[in-house]
Amino acid sequence: MQARCPRGFVEWFDAFSEIGSTGDGGVDRMEATPANGAARRQLVAWMRETGLEVRVDRMGNIFGIAELAGPDAPLVMAGSHIDSQPFGGRYDGAYGVIAALAAATELKARFAGSEGAAKANLAVVAWTGEEGARFRTFLGSAAYVGRSDPDVELDRPDKDGVTAREALAAIGFLGKDAPPLFPSAYVELHVECGEMLETVGARLGIFRRWWGAHKIDIRFLGETSHTGPTPMARRRDALFAAARIIAVVRSMADEAPLALHTSVAKLIVEPNSQNAVPSAATLSVELRSADGDLIANCYRKLFEAIEAAAAEARVGYEIVRDDLRIPGTFSPELGAIAESVAASMGVKPVSADTIAGHDALMMSEVCPALMLTVPSRAGLCHHPDEWSDPADLQLGAAWLTGVLEELITR
Repeated sequence: MQARCPRGFVEWFDAFSEIGSTGDGGVDRMEATPANGAARRQLVAWMRETGLEVRVDRMGNIFGIAELAGPDAPLVMAGSHIDSQPFGGRYDGAYGVIAALAAATELKARFAGSEGAAKANLAVVAWTGEEGARFRTFLGSAAYVGRSDPDVELDRPDKDGVTAREALAAIGFLGKDAPPLFPSAYVELHVECGEMLETVGARLGIFRRWWGAHKIDIRFLGETSHTGPTPMARRRDALFAAARIIAVVRSMADEAPLALHTSVAKLIVEPNSQNAVPSAATLSVELRSADGDLIANCYRKLFEAIEAAAAEARVGYEIVRDDLRIPGTFSPELGAIAESVAASMGVKPVSADTIAGHDALMMSEVCPALMLTVPSRAGLCHHPDEWSDPADLQLGAAWLTGVLEELITR
């Protein structure tokens, strides 16, 4: 098979990267912001220009469908997300969506008029709110697979009190279309967001498994008072309790190097005033590992630490979020197809883990799912300096096209 990048990919990706540009190589397209709305409108315009049927469901998920084998044929789906972190990179998510659009456009042209050649239809998807920077992580894909209640998630507010329902309506993407039925296979192409491929000198990789993650939001509840005259022994400092947990969570990772990644990447302090003892502090804890038992043990230790910190600081606490994603594996059968397609292109992909979460994890609950990846320089992701070699990006897009062709014709 000729390793040829699908037509339109380079031009579309370069143009898409300018939407929400921060001027330093990165993008700011947090979900349902004006920049995200502009990106959505451009994607829909390209889908329609290339003859795809566009659907936008109630969660704002965008589907572009190419009917290649008739209305009753199975569906193969490919895509990712186009929302970003506040200071994100232009490759994360968008690469997979634009590559899928270019692949679908090429395959649609290739199979036009070839009755019976395609056995499945093809859909390109841009999932809503994968990043979780404004609303819940996997906002669109979790609702699609039935893992979450759409009404509950749409009515959750962001930090400014704006709900996802209101935000999507404001940009014109609170859709009413029925989403397509579950596909027979889902494929997601993504930059690695890690450094393994670059370290071993590989140009293509297959994610064989994903790390699990336990995400817990803890709100410590104290009492505000003056930071000057209030005696230390009488203070009920919620931030002091949170600080204890931040240190404990980091020590967990230090005790299990390489096997466990932890973070407290978000902290909300109230009233967040220089001369007021914090009355509340909400922190977002993450425990990530490929070892489910390790995550469970650390979760137990975390709650022991929460009780101790609350007692020491003389504060109460509540758990406002407790989400567990267990470790898992992607479809071996789809992985074998990807290996075969890569071999026909003269490239040998390596096997890798994804530590970052992706919409493909949600999709694996309803159909065989596959993740393809290309190298990220220095493993950098969620940063304006995130970068992948253009030649690798084009090779990955060609690989995706070949895998999708195999899936729709077998």
